[in-house]
Amino acid sequence: MTPSVREALIAAMARRAQDHQGATRELLEARLAQLGAESESSVSKSLPPVSRSSERGPLGRLADGLAARHASAEPSGPDVPGLSAGSAAQRELGTLRQFRGAWSRMFAERRLRQTMEQVPPQAGPLNSHHMVHRALAVMQEISPAYLQRFVTQVEALLWLEQQQMPVAAPTQRQEKRKKK
Repeated sequence: MTPSVREALIAAMARRAQDHQGATRELLEARLAQLGAESESSVSKSLPPVSRSSERGPLGRLADGLAARHASAEPSGPDVPGLSAGSAAQRELGTLRQFRGAWSRMFAERRLRQTMEQVPPQAGPLNSHHMVHRALAVMQEISPAYLQRFVTQVEALLWLEQQQMPVAAPTQRQEKRKKK
């Protein structure tokens, strides 16, 4: 068996052993021990010996440096008496979350008003603009949070569609304006 297949088998058997009790679990654990011993012997035969005292490579040193900087860095934020730096950062994130929520609510309501403006005054019940507006209005009544997420995703899809459209070549009139 290749090492990756053996590792997958060991992991699957370990998950299965956790689900069982009694004799079945003992059999699975015995098989796991056997597979573990076989994999250790095959790995030790196939790999050259690694010296444990060797110095870390450049990537390891970089990771150590970044971890040390992260551990010693003090989070920036307002100094509020009685609040630790971590709680100040949490409060800031909460404020940001509230701002995003308010902004998405306003954006969804604006889009709902825009759909209403596009509905013709004498639209029948099967008019596409009328149906879209009705669906969005019902969504607003039932779950405003869902409407906000829906509008956000539709906007993202529209933006992606616009990005895929080829850029139109400038007309002669636009070229003349640029030359002036």
